Amino acid sequence: MNIKKDIDRELYKAACASYEFARRYDPQMEQWEDPVGWFMWYISNGFCVAMHRGDGSIGALACGRPVNDPGDGNIAYKFCENGPCIFIDFLAIEDHDALVLPAFSMMLFQRFGERKQIAYRRMSVHEYDSFLRNTGRINRIGEAVYGSPATAA
Repeated sequence: MNIKKDIDRELYKAACASYEFARRYDPQMEQWEDPVGWFMWYISNGFCVAMHRGDGSIGALACGRPVNDPGDGNIAYKFCENGPCIFIDFLAIEDHDALVLPAFSMMLFQRFGERKQIAYRRMSVHEYDSFLRNTGRINRIGEAVYGSPATAA
């Protein structure tokens, strides 16, 4: 048994599943030179997280990487493990469960720890602590602190 081939097979399978999910939300991915390779890089660096349904299919997916400056996120594959900013390259939630964003927030903190900023692909920059606090708010299981969408208006 060749362990490396088995790992490579599993990595490739996870990257293909990630791509199939993501391309529904970002049609431009189909124009990329190697989108499956992009996901393989993110997964193997620990920069990709997926939440799976009971049947094993992906229900939510996020890719992000630490960078020195929010503008560095515009440079493909550039990262700095100890950079003060987390750049979110991709985030899609298919199953809009109230726990998905808080769970992503927890995973983000577990993977990257304390940071100063968070930036998004379209250059939206926020304070990292505020982002984690706002996305992680839960009053009761499945109910956000700020109320339901019907009462939020």
